[in-house]
Amino acid sequence: MEKIQATAVKYIKLGEGGEWEHECLTSGIIKFGYHETPHQMCLEGKWEEVNKVWLKVRKNNQSTATSDVRQIRTFYTATPDILFITFSQGLLHWCQPSGEVTELDDGSRTRSTVNGWHSHSLAGNLLSHSILSGALLATQNYRGTICDVHLADYALRKINDEQSPEIIDADIAEAQYLKAINRLCSLLTWQDFELLVDLIFSASGWRRTGSLGRTQKTVDIELELPTTGERAFVQVKSVAEQSVFSEYLSMFQTSNSYDRMFFVWHRGALSEDLRAEGVTMIGPTRLAKLILDTGLAGWLRNKVS
Repeated sequence: MEKIQATAVKYIKLGEGGEWEHECLTSGIIKFGYHETPHQMCLEGKWEEVNKVWLKVRKNNQSTATSDVRQIRTFYTATPDILFITFSQGLLHWCQPSGEVTELDDGSRTRSTVNGWHSHSLAGNLLSHSILSGALLATQNYRGTICDVHLADYALRKINDEQSPEIIDADIAEAQYLKAINRLCSLLTWQDFELLVDLIFSASGWRRTGSLGRTQKTVDIELELPTTGERAFVQVKSVAEQSVFSEYLSMFQTSNSYDRMFFVWHRGALSEDLRAEGVTMIGPTRLAKLILDTGLAGWLRNKVS
């Protein structure tokens, strides 16, 4: 699909208590209530007359009647350049309205969409609540049926898989910081590098059960994951080459004592893209990210300052 362009983004509630959600989302339609509204009057664009109808329904409460007519008019007149969103089953769904409005036998109204409702971004990423701003999610608390989405630009970026300028700036800054973390790792003594690796695994839920070797260039660590009982062997290297990794890989593959092996290093020609069953490679790039994510960047800085 091409990038979604929209002149406005509207939230729509699909029925009282979401009663029409399943029908609409699976059938690719938009359904609307306001049953008392004269259908032909709306098709002819006689909005002042529609306002009179709702002013009577609302017992001369002009502000409420005005809100009603605004929502009705939006439903009837929205073109494909208006994006509708709704929330259902923990997901954001979006569509583009199309076609004429049809009045059903029960007085409700329906119209088609350009190509149905979608719950994924254009790149196929699921638009779950967990990746959406709380401010956008708060839109679903609207007590009416249709309203403007104040975070329209944000919603469109999520659908189009685009980053905000602030996120782009943050990613650039993080990339520079990770490079600095890599440089700081090279200043550690082998003892401090071993301790750093131990702290990383501890922060990830692993528990150290023993140390199998102590030489200046290499330290082997035994770990256990209490939640699953998995046992792991960690090979820590300041500098790593292919031949060194192959040696320890062979040792792991011929042993029945461990479920997993971690190979950790921060310098050397060894590729971080190597793959082997049961083995996790933690080279300079992934190591720097783990240091940042586990909150150990401050510890590292203090060690080498």
